[in-house]
Amino acid sequence: MKGLLKKDLLMIVKYCRFLVLMCLVFAVMSGFSTEEDGSGNFFFLVYPVLLGSIMPITLMSYDERSHWDLYCSTLPLSRKTVVNERYLLGFLCFLVFLALTMLSQAVVLLPQGRGGELGDLVGMLCLIGLLPPAVMLPICFRWGVEKARILYYVLIGVMVAGGLIVGQELMLAGAMRMGSATWLIPLLALLLFAASWVLSVKLYQKREF
Repeated sequence: MKGLLKKDLLMIVKYCRFLVLMCLVFAVMSGFSTEEDGSGNFFFLVYPVLLGSIMPITLMSYDERSHWDLYCSTLPLSRKTVVNERYLLGFLCFLVFLALTMLSQAVVLLPQGRGGELGDLVGMLCLIGLLPPAVMLPICFRWGVEKARILYYVLIGVMVAGGLIVGQELMLAGAMRMGSATWLIPLLALLLFAASWVLSVKLYQKREF
């Protein structure tokens, strides 16, 4: 597991430096794009957490091009370990960019006396950030990123567009307060992510190379 994590982190440094830099920039800009009336550029909020959570899919694409998946199948590693590492990496990347985004939001919202909105933002970003990998990773583990590429782009496009439209409308309407549902939403997102994790293990064990 540690070896796989180290290998993927090295790949991120080598191949995904620009994407990581963009996530950092957008995470910082997300706070400064928030207006006092609750409006703002919702894309700045969504982009870092979404790109961070689907980072494993980007790395899987590089692995398939270099036939790493075939080589990995000859190593003394179970397929369950391979799946576990990808999900763990994606979740860690998601948490890092979620924390940076929320820190940027806190710097702006707390002085305005709007700290209560932070919990609502966390719930919404958890759902938007964890839903795409929960849907796409089982497909990629079963058929591979290249074979699922068209479906991958369609689903990601639909989810991103839907999240941006709904989220932006909520911000403009000032309806970000979700009350007691604030912590139910991230719980639902985590349950979906966990169910996807279990499904991916079963699908990858059945995959033939």
